[in-house]
Amino acid sequence: MKKLFHQDNYKLWLIAIIALLIAIIAYPFLPAEIPFHFGANGEVDQYGGPWTIFLMPAIIIILIVLAELLRIIDPKRQSYAKFSRHYYGVYFLISLLFMFLEIYIIAMSFGIEVMNINHLMPAIIGILFLALGNSMPKFKHNYFCGIRTCYTLANEDVWFMTHRFAGKLWFLGGFCMILTILLPAKANWIVSFIIVAILGIIPVLYSYFAYQRINKK
Repeated sequence: MKKLFHQDNYKLWLIAIIALLIAIIAYPFLPAEIPFHFGANGEVDQYGGPWTIFLMPAIIIILIVLAELLRIIDPKRQSYAKFSRHYYGVYFLISLLFMFLEIYIIAMSFGIEVMNINHLMPAIIGILFLALGNSMPKFKHNYFCGIRTCYTLANEDVWFMTHRFAGKLWFLGGFCMILTILLPAKANWIVSFIIVAILGIIPVLYSYFAYQRINKK
């Protein structure tokens, strides 16, 4: 039990508690049906009962448990102490994203006019990439958090080089994704998809070439 509650993850539990309180306070006032799923056009295409608002804090709690479980079972668990703040920072940002979705759904349920989720989400994901890009170079060698290719896992120098490169790339990519909010909705998603593809593929290729370069020395 102590492993679930400690000084490194208290911010995660704080977000979980706030999200749960928001759900508890909003629940009595929610209509019989609230938005549950959004279609490709950003419009609601599926509704659920008011109880579904509790799914968001539940997901955040599951994320906290997952963060601890992965840290415990990782053969390189000793590495986490060296980048603990950044490791939990990733889960903190993802938890904030789910809390934002919770507030967004509540606002829609109360009839408050909000921006189309499809137009807004790429910019939010861009902020996530921006923060990840800043943290990426601090990730230490492990099996669960970071860019895990056969090349980065096989060589710590390749790991370091790849994450330093990916950090700069993701920071730039995140900034570009934030700017997509200025584009029309359809173009917004097309450009965002291309950016995400680049951010996912390029670091993998970089790890291969970095591995080859190191092995030639």
